[in-house]
Amino acid sequence: MKYRLFFICLVVSCIIYKPCRAHDIVFCGERIPVENGFIASKLMDAIRRQMPNVNFPSLSRRARENFPVVEYYLRETGLPLDFKYLAIVESGFQNITSKVGARGFWQLMPETAVEKGLTVSLAKDDRDNIHKATYAACRVLAEYYLLIKRNYGISSWVLTAAAYNLGIGRITKAINRQGADYFSMSLNPETAAYVYKIIAVKELFEYPELYMKDFGYNVFTASLSSVTDVNVDTTVFNSMTLNVKENDGNHPASVVVSEKVKTGELAGNAVSQPVQQPALEKSTYVTASIKGKYKDFADGETIYIVLQQNLEVKGSFNSKGNELLAKGWVIDGRVYVDLGFDDRDVVVFDTDYRKGLLLSSLKNKKTILLKVLQEE
Repeated sequence: MKYRLFFICLVVSCIIYKPCRAHDIVFCGERIPVENGFIASKLMDAIRRQMPNVNFPSLSRRARENFPVVEYYLRETGLPLDFKYLAIVESGFQNITSKVGARGFWQLMPETAVEKGLTVSLAKDDRDNIHKATYAACRVLAEYYLLIKRNYGISSWVLTAAAYNLGIGRITKAINRQGADYFSMSLNPETAAYVYKIIAVKELFEYPELYMKDFGYNVFTASLSSVTDVNVDTTVFNSMTLNVKENDGNHPASVVVSEKVKTGELAGNAVSQPVQQPALEKSTYVTASIKGKYKDFADGETIYIVLQQNLEVKGSFNSKGNELLAKGWVIDGRVYVDLGFDDRDVVVFDTDYRKGLLLSSLKNKKTILLKVLQEE
């Protein structure tokens, strides 16, 4: 219950938070119409009540420790990497047991776990094994996707996620009665908000720099209850509207996995490095450099960036040599930078082609990269 309340808060932060800029959101390549004002207003009160109780730094640490393993199995079973955020919504990456008997990171019910070959007994419960449980959850998601596609002729990861929460039998009954548009279906409150929760988590993990300055503190390094000198203005959540992409992404034709994952155990160093979600958009890189000194850099501090090439973004032109002002936030040893453009149109990368800057890169004349989203 604690994590379900928490993610209602995150939903609000991503649905109705907006510093007057457009915001493109993609979940598994599918269009997400999260501009629904009714849901946004309904969830507003929740964030005001629950946000002070969230220990996001601890959650972030557990998630990033387990992401490489989860990404491995998602990749091997042909599922989008966005589903790694489903595990956060389910359990916060803690081996917990629900009141109805769901257990583990993926909150598998006993009968589902046994059906997928897991041992569930007093002496041993494979739902606590991240490898076996993740493989089982991936098989469930893939099978739900294929069943919906076969029965209704639609490819929908959104409905697949909803089925994981509600159950495939109940989601198919709902589709038969109401049609296949998740966002217009009348479902129980938990399932109706479920996909929004996953999207909200993805947003905060992948684009934290867009949210930190309006939160007023770095949620990845301190919970609100520990911040004493910050007045968080929750009115910034009142005007968010979202524009979303419509690329349907890639979908599997069948559930096919390699032999090395069928035992639910990893081979060698298969997850030594996290694998990034494939990009759906076209982009290019523009070089720039840091200006000034930043010893003991602090969250929210201004960073001065000088363009080494011309920068053109959706009709806006900045010449080589122009100076840009940005805000930076330290997360997991890297500085995530908000340049003030329309959200993801320009993203700051270090020369290792990873998002964010190493703290060691914050020095005068250090070359950096600006990843520019190209209009299609």
